[in-house]
Amino acid sequence: MILVTGAAGFLGSNICETLLNKGYKVLGVDCFYNNYSEEIKRFNLRYCKGNPDFTFLENNILNPDISKLIEGLNIKAIIHLADIPGVTTCSEINFDEYIKYNITSTQRLLEAIKNKGIKKLIYASSSTVYGDGGEVSMSELQNTKPISLYGVTKLAGEKLCHYYGKIYDMDIDILRLFTVYGPRQRPDMAFHHFIKNILLDKEIKVYGDGEQKRDFVYVDDICKVILEIVDQDVKEEILNIGKGQTLTVNNSIKIIEEVLNKKAKINYIEPVEEEQLITHANVKKLDEIIKLDKKTDIYKGIKNEVNYIKKLYKITQ
Repeated sequence: MILVTGAAGFLGSNICETLLNKGYKVLGVDCFYNNYSEEIKRFNLRYCKGNPDFTFLENNILNPDISKLIEGLNIKAIIHLADIPGVTTCSEINFDEYIKYNITSTQRLLEAIKNKGIKKLIYASSSTVYGDGGEVSMSELQNTKPISLYGVTKLAGEKLCHYYGKIYDMDIDILRLFTVYGPRQRPDMAFHHFIKNILLDKEIKVYGDGEQKRDFVYVDDICKVILEIVDQDVKEEILNIGKGQTLTVNNSIKIIEEVLNKKAKINYIEPVEEEQLITHANVKKLDEIIKLDKKTDIYKGIKNEVNYIKKLYKITQ
């Protein structure tokens, strides 16, 4: 059995489905944190809940009795995705909330599984731990210098994983995810916002001048990587999970316009000070360890996300 935290979220629901399709039994845990609509999160789980190998627990891993969830279960690995995401939403005002859900919850989970015979944990970190790297691709070997409070929380989670892994002899892999897109993407994320509003002939908002570059990686490609890490029993690695290519936000909007055959109404607004100007994954290490095609064409990926958004919002055009 594989335990997935944050199972109703964007990546969580996709990885649960991938694991089920591979024949794994999956225990999904989610507390439906109110960063966006619970209805959307339940919509994300509709395929998994029809599978007899899927068990869902509405629970918060902050709860002191979280260890009781795993008692008596034969858990092969834990995929820890639960957190409050978002560079733009994490600030000095609500930082206590991020500490609780991104740092304390990770420590509680690690504490709950130590000495329980569960040796494998995959921790979803973020490219935000790197900070600004300029035009040079970001390597797992470079220093981490986050420029956002959200990035600070993800780096703290990594350090907790290092501590528990060393002290309690646990095999923990850390995945530094770059900009993930695809079906079930959160409503606050750029492609979701762009696609929905262009379809509805509404204005889209772009921070800064839109020339910031992102390494966009399709969600199914990430799921394939995670599945391979579980299947191959990859040991104690820190891995960038990206495409290894960059695209400006403006160019990504042009691709969405082509796919939809509609022009965007763009409102360029003040840039976010904590936002990285460039994220570019060095994926040499990933490609050496995981031997598979994990680079979905962005046109195909966006078409799939468009179909999801049309179903979610019942848009018929």
